[in-house]
Amino acid sequence: MIFDWLDRRRRARLREEPFPEPWRAIIARNVPYAKTLTPEDRAELEGQVQVFLARKSMEGCGGLELTDEIRVTIAAQACLLLLGRDVEPYPDVDVILVYPAA
Repeated sequence: MIFDWLDRRRRARLREEPFPEPWRAIIARNVPYAKTLTPEDRAELEGQVQVFLARKSMEGCGGLELTDEIRVTIAAQACLLLLGRDVEPYPDVDVILVYPAA
């Protein structure tokens, strides 16, 4: 249980970091549902995105070069499902493989 407390504290520290404005613009452009969120839910989404990006590794496949646009869009879409939960984002996922096409 001490480890749960430490993990929650680490996530809280990541969420306290200022959210980059370019990331906010990426989410507004690529995640239309985010526009419908309340300011509180939007702030929570941003915090979840920060934790997700700090803890998950992404690899481009087939020659794809990952950009912040790609990484932040994937993180925001994944974190929409975590709103309202103080949990480790996708604890069984270590690496996300990103392909250049569907």
